[in-house]
Amino acid sequence: MLIIGNMKTKPIVITLSIVAVLVCGFLFARSKYLTKPEKTDIITFLNQFNANIQLGEIKSATQYFDEGMNKATVTMLVNVLSNKTSMGGKGKPLFKVTLNTDDSKITFINPELATADVPATFHRDSIPDVFTTITFTIHKGGANNYNIYRVDATLFNKDYTAYQNAVINRTVAETKLFSPQTLSAFKTANQLKARYDSILWFQHVDNKAWFYVVKGKLPDDFYWHGERDKTKPVDYKMGLVNPDLKEIIPVEYDLIHNIGGTIDGLIEVEKGEKKGLYDITGKLVVPVNFEQILPLNDVGNLALLKNGNDYSYFKNDMTIGETLVDFKIADVLPKVKHYADSYKVNGESAKNIMEYNDRNRFTSLVVAPSYLVEWHMLSEFLNLPNKLRTPTEEMIGDGDGSGYVEVKFSGEQKDEENWFTSAFYSVVNDYLGGRGGLYENKALLLVDKKQNRILGFDASNYFGEGEGGGPLIGDCRENSLKAINDSLFEFKTTSTFDAELLEKDSYIEEGPYYHYLQIKNGKLVAMESQRLFPTQFVKLDDSYLQGCYTLANELYSDKTKRKTVDHLTNDMLQYMKNEIYGSYHYKFKSPRWDEIFKNRFYVDEKERNVTVDDSLTTIDKYNINWINSKLNPQKPTVLAAQ
Repeated sequence: MLIIGNMKTKPIVITLSIVAVLVCGFLFARSKYLTKPEKTDIITFLNQFNANIQLGEIKSATQYFDEGMNKATVTMLVNVLSNKTSMGGKGKPLFKVTLNTDDSKITFINPELATADVPATFHRDSIPDVFTTITFTIHKGGANNYNIYRVDATLFNKDYTAYQNAVINRTVAETKLFSPQTLSAFKTANQLKARYDSILWFQHVDNKAWFYVVKGKLPDDFYWHGERDKTKPVDYKMGLVNPDLKEIIPVEYDLIHNIGGTIDGLIEVEKGEKKGLYDITGKLVVPVNFEQILPLNDVGNLALLKNGNDYSYFKNDMTIGETLVDFKIADVLPKVKHYADSYKVNGESAKNIMEYNDRNRFTSLVVAPSYLVEWHMLSEFLNLPNKLRTPTEEMIGDGDGSGYVEVKFSGEQKDEENWFTSAFYSVVNDYLGGRGGLYENKALLLVDKKQNRILGFDASNYFGEGEGGGPLIGDCRENSLKAINDSLFEFKTTSTFDAELLEKDSYIEEGPYYHYLQIKNGKLVAMESQRLFPTQFVKLDDSYLQGCYTLANELYSDKTKRKTVDHLTNDMLQYMKNEIYGSYHYKFKSPRWDEIFKNRFYVDEKERNVTVDDSLTTIDKYNINWINSKLNPQKPTVLAAQ
């Protein structure tokens, strides 16, 4: 996906192919003073821009973009549109890109903003043209004064990568791109097309290929929509064909995992919310009626099976034991594979490589064990390096996947009353290609001893403005879970804030973020909040004054410009207080506070509120008074922002 706009971004290595920097959501305050732009004026502006593109006038073309946009990314985009470089800025383009600005579809957002869907064509002799679209958001800043304020090249980027790979596949000898065993699997997959609607993947086991076959049509977002909604019916079914082209798993499942991926020698399958296991001969050894399969590091048992509130063992002799009486899941957790464990998934960790039956995709594929997906430790589909395929340099870009995904165990915590145990993890993804760099998320496991269940939660690591999510760089590493009541929890974990304080160039770089989690339909769900500090759902007490914070005078600088404190300073308390007002779109008396909160809580200027007292909740009022008592302990508390 590519969306670029004029917002401060975290300095992660970014190239055109997959950058996702969201534009800040403000509407321009001067709207009532401007005349509405005309479609013909915008087309004229785009034609002038396109003329510079066609002439290869890079410097002139970049001046058509808003000055707040990332200059390196804009230059890279202009180079691609001008046919100076290929995607990612590496090497000469393999085909020609042409914009047809005359036929742009113009849609007006408000008197200052309009979107232009600009048709684009990819062309190379002897290869059919591909038609796509790139979307510009155009800002009118004054009479006949236009600029490109935002670019959405999601579709353009996807089509560019596919066309580029198609060109390479037609112009480079396939023996240079694919291993002999991959080419052999392609050939066999073609033979299976008469029997199935598609052959999705093939996995190499003992130098022989096994084929994942589909009847019906996969949804367009099959790979990209995160954890599947398993309560909804699907319009396709999946099965497995062995090297002798015998269908050993019938085409009736929503998902079939890697052979040996969950338990050695077995194949996990899913249908709706239920799971089961087949062996390599095609025998159904665990019926597909269990909600969870937990593989074990145990002498006598391969897995623990969960069905409703009942648990049973799947034994080494491939039989299922009786329902366990007075069973406590917490007692078995140390034996569950990867619980309280750190591990890395990469191209070498899979014993048998699974490949896409697609000559345009060069990664290998891991379908993560369902329990690790439900625990939010791994994404359902992991794209990793594939030693059986050798893409050219021009193919490097979107779709390169990850060099590795590493799960780091950060410790356990037991409740004082011992009714729940929590385990904390950091999940680091080493993205390749365009997104290039390390991104970190947090994962929490809640072991609910009262309900005899395990619940997982995935937390973002980044709450700054713009793109972010890189690993923590300060010294703080806090994790804790507190039960507010039986169904509400407070998960405190060090995260990236990038929050600017009242003093210019003074930032809270990292600190504890408080997630408030409810149990709904057997899952941990976060209560939504735009605030950085925990003022919305709980009444504060002195315990919230303590915490590990990283302060900086310059974001992402060296350690000499960074310091760690173990408590909230007055500047941070003032931010916490005014953040409450800002969340109700308060118009601050101080322009500096307006500037600090404009991106996090921005609305149209005319929708700003000169007073928000009637909007404040009981908890808000209590917390404002509490913060005031800490800022001015000698003065009576007054509900007022600065």
